[in-house]
Amino acid sequence: MATKRSSATKLSSPPNQRFACRDCPARCCRMPWNIRFSNEEARRYLEDPWVRERAGSEAAAVIARGVLPMLEKDRRLQCVFLDDDLLCSLQKRFGHEYIPRSCQAFPFGFVRDEEDVVVAQLSQLCPSIRDNYGDPVDRQLRAKLQQRGESERMSTALATLRGVILSRPQYLRIARHWEEQLAADASPASTLARLYDWTTALERALPAGGERATDAALEAAFQQAHAHEAAPLAPRRRPSFHARVLFAFLLGNLCYPSRVRQAHRVGKAPFAELQGLRSLGNKAAWMLGRGTVDMLFIPRPFKLQHVRTVDRFLDGDQGALVRDYLRLALQRRHIFSAPRHLLAAVLDLSLATAVISRFARCRAAADGRTQVAAEDVREGISVAELVLLSHAALSEQGRLMKNLRWLLLTKRESFRGVLETEA
Repeated sequence: MATKRSSATKLSSPPNQRFACRDCPARCCRMPWNIRFSNEEARRYLEDPWVRERAGSEAAAVIARGVLPMLEKDRRLQCVFLDDDLLCSLQKRFGHEYIPRSCQAFPFGFVRDEEDVVVAQLSQLCPSIRDNYGDPVDRQLRAKLQQRGESERMSTALATLRGVILSRPQYLRIARHWEEQLAADASPASTLARLYDWTTALERALPAGGERATDAALEAAFQQAHAHEAAPLAPRRRPSFHARVLFAFLLGNLCYPSRVRQAHRVGKAPFAELQGLRSLGNKAAWMLGRGTVDMLFIPRPFKLQHVRTVDRFLDGDQGALVRDYLRLALQRRHIFSAPRHLLAAVLDLSLATAVISRFARCRAAADGRTQVAAEDVREGISVAELVLLSHAALSEQGRLMKNLRWLLLTKRESFRGVLETEA
């Protein structure tokens, strides 16, 4: 990460990264997500007669909840303020400073790291960031931070599953080991399976019952964990049950009509009951691995059973793109911005790997190919950003996803089954 220093805040971003808001069909305005804004922003919009007239009464009620309202168009949700030219009507009428801070700053977020450097969280969901075109981002960081208005902070401590508290320097030492392992020329699925076992061995080696680990105890645990011999990952011919639940929940919700059935949607849905049944059908199709789905970011509907004809790729050249992304996720520090279990970070990286791989293979299958291309993987990374590592709020993922995460966190064979599905 390149660091830009000044007498004030130190800012950091990936070296040679570029960004420009162009050459994109308003992707950030046409997403099945909650765009939240402050009470002050909501009050300002609701007090403006033009905004209220443009939005309508139903959308105004959504704005009052602090969420940007969306409507369905062309089988996708889009912001009620998006014009037919795919430009923001609020921005055209009032200027860039008037639109919500989240919109002003996208695709930039910020986390203050362990050295008090503000690290830019550049979302790979944005085509400019993903494909690296535009102007150097280091010249834009300060303006984007001002637009964003705040930066997240890293958690001061993480806990092991046995309740031992690790300070920030201690858990970052472990994270650096993860990053070193992910830099090796190996399948990210196999590496993450080893890291799960290695981290579990380290946690078990720490003194039980202690509230905080000492540096000496952590050093001894490191040595014991290094001596642990991890079992190899054996690829599964068919997805495990828990992998199918994961795909049904995360990828099924990106299929039509599931992706338009959101609480912040306005306007009466045509054939709402039928849409509800079709949404259940999406979930069933993913669980069975059969049926035709219409998925976001894939240009045409495709049959899920064709995905099995696409070769797995994580141990090949395209797997390097996934490894690089996982290392970037660790470097961005967003994964450590909330108190959580240490092993949950390994779980998040593992779920992202499975989602990227499955989506890339779906995209290839929809195109009638048996080999995954780099473009498929990069778009899979966009999906991982959307549903897991950047834009998704764990608190909004529902009880099923929370229970699944806990089960995968605590049941080794179930965890490995998800990785074996794409290994």
